[in-house]
Formats: sequence, structure tokens, C-alpha cells
Amino acid sequence: MGMNLIILAAGTGSRLYPLTKNTPKSLLDLGDGVSLLERQIEDAIKSGVIEKIYIVTGYKSAQIEAKVKDYNKDIALETIFNPFYSVSNNIASVWCAHPVLLEKDFIITNGDNLYRKSVLPVFSEKENGIHLTISYKDVYDDDDMKVILDDTAAVQHVSKQIPLPDVMAESVGLVGVFGERYRTAFVKKVIRMLHSEDKLQFFWLRIFNELIEDGLKVETIAIDKDDWAEVDFHPDIVTIRNEVFANLTSRLDTDNPQAD
Repeated sequence: MGMNLIILAAGTGSRLYPLTKNTPKSLLDLGDGVSLLERQIEDAIKSGVIEKIYIVTGYKSAQIEAKVKDYNKDIALETIFNPFYSVSNNIASVWCAHPVLLEKDFIITNGDNLYRKSVLPVFSEKENGIHLTISYKDVYDDDDMKVILDDTAAVQHVSKQIPLPDVMAESVGLVGVFGERYRTAFVKKVIRMLHSEDKLQFFWLRIFNELIEDGLKVETIAIDKDDWAEVDFHPDIVTIRNEVFANLTSRLDTDNPQAD
């Protein structure tokens, strides 16, 4: 059985203004006429491990719905509207998707990430549990979603507020939750957290800190820092268009000679 992929694409992309004044961040052109969201969908299809894609929309949702509708001929795809996108952080998008998270094993990804094609298939090799993708860098910065690990490389804490001297890895924003026990625990935690209005402003990865406090283990999957890229600021667009995207495309074509 394949997995579901949930793409969180509801945000306003305010840090990329004015590029996002009339266009959702996930639909920004990467430089070859293909948007970030289209690349995510196409890579999910080619991975062979995704059965259905759910895209959580919010800002300029009609544009996203129009852009992705033709992919239904290639893979089951559905959008979920987050009505709280303008007053919340992305944990609300996960909450909006929580009914489908109980259906089957799932992967959640930030909607502003690009991955090498070989990344998603790695999840199919994992046992039941929670698997958070990380990468290692020589130097971390304040805006990184930082991670502290234990001596088994499991997650102890994930937060942007971790002091730089304590950082051991960066969270990629790509997580798999496998097995009914873990899916149920995840969904119950999301629902419980959103009972508190102040938690609407949390990053969705805060869910894992609370699951860890409950005694669940969050495993890690390490990928190379060059196997993914994030679009968050204007320089990220330039980097992807001029360097990272070209590098990933070259490596992806090497991974899959049949790739377009």
C-alpha cells in the first residue's frame, strides 16, 4: 500500500513579497516554467511510494486548485482549505488535514521545499514509527529549524529557538508517520494542542516535542544538505534558480534516466 503525502501550502509567503503579492509562494516559477508545487507533485508521482496527495491551501487557494487539477489523471489528489491561514502558523494546516491522517501512513512536507527524487522512496524502507528528516551543516543560522539529538540520533528537541552552540542538525520539514498507533497519537496530539488558542501560532514541528514528552520516540532520517532546498527569502529563489535547482536536476536525472 502506498502512503499519503500532505503538502502544507497555505501560507501567505510574506517574506517573499512582492513576488507573492498576487501568487502563492508554492506557485512561484523555479526558473524552468515549473513551480515549486508542481515539482513536488511530479517528484511524488515518480517516487512510486505515494498513493494520494493532499494539498492544504489557504492564501490564493483558487490559483493552486486550478494549477493542480490536471494532475488527477496521474495520481489521486485533493485540496483541503485552511480558513485560518491568515491568523495562524502552519500547525493549523496540519489540524485541517487531521481526518485524513488516520486513513493510512503519511508523509507531511512543508510546501516551500524541494527534494532530490531519491528522498521520498527512503520512507518506504522504514518501520512503524515517527521519522523526521534532518540534514547536517557546518554552520547553522537563527532561522533554521534546529534539532538536538540523543546518543541514538533520535530527536530530543526541535525548535528555531535552540541556542546555536547546542544545535546538532537542521530539520528539513519532511516527516513520515507510520503505523496506526503512531498516526493515532499524532492526530490526538494535534487536536489537543489546538484546544489552546495560543498554539495557533506554533510551527507544526512543535507537535513532535510534545509527543517526545509523552514518551514516544522520534527517529531521524539524515539526508545530504545538497539534497534539498527551501524557498523562504528572496535569495533562496536566486539560489534555486541559479545553483541548487540545476544541481538537483542533474543529480535527479542521474538517479532516474527516464525522468523528464
